[in-house]
Amino acid sequence: MTSFRAYRLRVHHVIRWLLCVWILVLFPPPVLSIASSTIQWLEWGSQAFDRAEAEDKLILLDLTAVWCHACHVMDETTYADPLVVRVLNSEFIPVRVETDQRPDIEARYRHGGWPTTSILLPSGEILFQANALPPEAMIEALRTSAAFYRENKRDVIQRAAKVWEKVEGARRSRMPPRGIIHPAMETQILNAMKVQYDHVHGGFRDAPKFFEPEAIHLAFAHHFWHHDSEFEQMALFTLDQQLKLYDPIWGGFFRYAEEADWSKPHYEKMLLNQASNLLNYLEAYQLTQQRKYREVVEGTMQYVMRFLADQEHGGFYASQSADVQNVVGSSPSISGDAFFALNEAERLAIGIPYVDRTIFTDWNGLMAATYLKIAQAMGHSQAREFALKTLRRLYKERYQPGRGLAHLVQKGHPREFGLLADQVFFAGALIEAFVTTGVFRYLEQAEVVMADAVHLLEDTQGGGFFDRVSRRSALGLLKFPHKDLEVNAALSIVFSDLFYLTGKPLYREKAQNILQFLVGRTGPMPIAQIGRAINRFLQYPVHLVVIGEKSKVEAQSLFFHSLALYVPGKIVRFLDPRVDSLSIGEVTFPKVSDPFAYVCTERLCSSPIARADELPDRFQEVFTALTEVQKPFSTRKGMSALNTP
Repeated sequence: MTSFRAYRLRVHHVIRWLLCVWILVLFPPPVLSIASSTIQWLEWGSQAFDRAEAEDKLILLDLTAVWCHACHVMDETTYADPLVVRVLNSEFIPVRVETDQRPDIEARYRHGGWPTTSILLPSGEILFQANALPPEAMIEALRTSAAFYRENKRDVIQRAAKVWEKVEGARRSRMPPRGIIHPAMETQILNAMKVQYDHVHGGFRDAPKFFEPEAIHLAFAHHFWHHDSEFEQMALFTLDQQLKLYDPIWGGFFRYAEEADWSKPHYEKMLLNQASNLLNYLEAYQLTQQRKYREVVEGTMQYVMRFLADQEHGGFYASQSADVQNVVGSSPSISGDAFFALNEAERLAIGIPYVDRTIFTDWNGLMAATYLKIAQAMGHSQAREFALKTLRRLYKERYQPGRGLAHLVQKGHPREFGLLADQVFFAGALIEAFVTTGVFRYLEQAEVVMADAVHLLEDTQGGGFFDRVSRRSALGLLKFPHKDLEVNAALSIVFSDLFYLTGKPLYREKAQNILQFLVGRTGPMPIAQIGRAINRFLQYPVHLVVIGEKSKVEAQSLFFHSLALYVPGKIVRFLDPRVDSLSIGEVTFPKVSDPFAYVCTERLCSSPIARADELPDRFQEVFTALTEVQKPFSTRKGMSALNTP
């Protein structure tokens, strides 16, 4: 009897279970999954834009950065708000873009800073923009934009179409560059730097204070060649003041300061800032021989190698965040203000701010070139080898003939080929590798990369180079042709360097065309970058030429001392009489058994130098002779021998 009741009870439970399953199948409840409680972000691409067009929905574009404190805050607040999540997932197409991974998108959509919050038409034109928004402001922006779009759809779409008609008309009718390059322009730029200079706190702008590496370099070069101590003091005072952004515990520089006196840092550490500051403080050390500047160089390198270097394979990581997030037993995040006030032990007890281990080609080119400069000036063999390992790795992994270099590698595949900044700064690093080693393979690779850049990106009609390859399939504002002025100025310097190294007139022509495009423009200009490019184009660099067998210690000593000699803009050539041509421009150096060095300009060469310790005095002799007859160089054929070797 008992067993029968137990059996009936089990059957009853089974029937109830089957009935519940049947009800759930017919009437499924709302699924409370992770996907519905978080924003369903899409990548920038055809899937997102096709959905926006098919569903006639606006796009919410979040331009974010992995290192960005305000972005982290917005993720923890606005993008975690249930109402924001529901509205975005149901009524919009949410798209998230990492700014460092897609600089071409950033160039067209960034609004002031990060994050940039944009509401776009389904075709990608901007309807609304702001930066960080709290939940209430975000909801208002979303609902207002959606209502405006519904009520004014036809008018909005027609206006967008007219904008693109104007863009296409301007593209077809653009005129060739008409700017005239003149030595007086450099003087005008230097005078403008004087006006912009902050005599109280250093730097060349008011708050917020950002690093100005090109201005520092131009000031040092002007002082060196013209004995203008005012510019030397401007540069050195700025470098001293901006040490408030230097991390005294781990080394390395924070991204920028909110206040004019370099206070209230934003604590992100970017590879780009480390590279530019390393060059500035290295040059300050070379010029003054003050130990404090060398210590900054060494401390920053230690930081980079500890946190931002793939020491096994080569390559430099992109950034380190300001905050420490997701610390067990603590608040959701610890701000940079609190964390970077701690000592070494206290920091390590909490954890280390997140390091973005993405390796970007343009920033790696800049840092590799910087490491090679450090190797030249300080005899730092580890910096030299790591830079060369980085260049070899990236060229092998990312270069494809006819497509140029890729910007990054994701999931084992190179992505975003042909961005101008990648080609320019990586080619510049390859040129520096050639100067540092005398190995012609690096120069040949630089020429290959530049040939692709010319083919893919040059605007032969309007002048200058576009930032990305033009494609009919481009989405949103990527259809808009954009020329980065700073990168174009850097490209002009690369072409000038290639001319000085190869003597090929094509490179001088390209450098000139870019400068004519830049100086012929109106509106805000990156004056220090353009000043450097003009100086490089007009002033033939000093060549230090070493003739000797590269395996011999005496020849190597002359070469290494030539690399270390502080002469802004110099080019060092190491020619082995057994295998290399001994002609540079109009000068042919004698084939000798013993190694010799020569100091040359486009007008004269020194007599042979047999001992490395004679190099500074011989350079000074040539420098004195040069300044007595100094005038702009306009029709270069290469070096001519006033004192023939």
